Amino acid sequence: MGGIEKKKIWTGIIIVPPLILLIVWGPSFILPLVLLAATLLGLREFYRLALPESKGVERFVGIGLGMMLTVLASCGQPGTASLSVVFVLLVLSVLFMGTSQDLALAIAHLGISLFGVLYIGFLLSHVAMIQALPDGKQWALFLISTVWAGDTCALVSGLLFGKHKLYPKISPKKTYEGLIGGVLGSILVAFVFGSLFLPETGKPALALLAAGIGILGQFGDFSESMIKRSAQVKDSGNLIPGHGGMLDRLDSFLFSSPFLYYSLIYIVKETP
Repeated sequence: MGGIEKKKIWTGIIIVPPLILLIVWGPSFILPLVLLAATLLGLREFYRLALPESKGVERFVGIGLGMMLTVLASCGQPGTASLSVVFVLLVLSVLFMGTSQDLALAIAHLGISLFGVLYIGFLLSHVAMIQALPDGKQWALFLISTVWAGDTCALVSGLLFGKHKLYPKISPKKTYEGLIGGVLGSILVAFVFGSLFLPETGKPALALLAAGIGILGQFGDFSESMIKRSAQVKDSGNLIPGHGGMLDRLDSFLFSSPFLYYSLIYIVKETP
């Protein structure tokens, strides 16, 4: 195991448990504050990668709109999602009408800005929506624990057993063995977490939720790798030692958190 991989594992061990303890023992606004900070930093990195020549006001507005979605979700207003999307489209349309000097590029830049708001702001706001559910704090911690376990086990199993490349065009180091190890790690942690904090949830449901989180976490990693490949960079930033930028840490949550939220609403029948 190389030095970079060891640094990734140790950094995860140092950061994740204190974060979980802070969410468990701290006031309910801790998680929304963490999400706001993560959205700000993640969108800042995204616009630096995807729109490197954009104006400061365009980045500022995009970041503000993404954070607005997190605030609405944290206030327990998931039903405002449709209105929020209309508002985001309106603001971005007016913004680029006023700031674009080359209208031939306006639609492309508007589309990238909108993608950033939805990709990071909207998807990540589902973590706050999960917390607003009954037993929401436990389910939010379930998400964090299974994502972390899946990422760590995927890295370790890929290094130890990885032979068959999963999608080398996007991520040369990802393997099928790593994916399987990550999903199994997520399921194992889900069983332990469920027995301690969610005893009324059966093991089949926990396994399905954890498997979905593990698989979609890998899809989130691939989508972020695609953005970095397009920008021709290795990491989205250098915020976290061994892990790159904030966006490198958020990627596994972007599709897995909506999956968990809607699974709880429509399958496990948690009522907001």
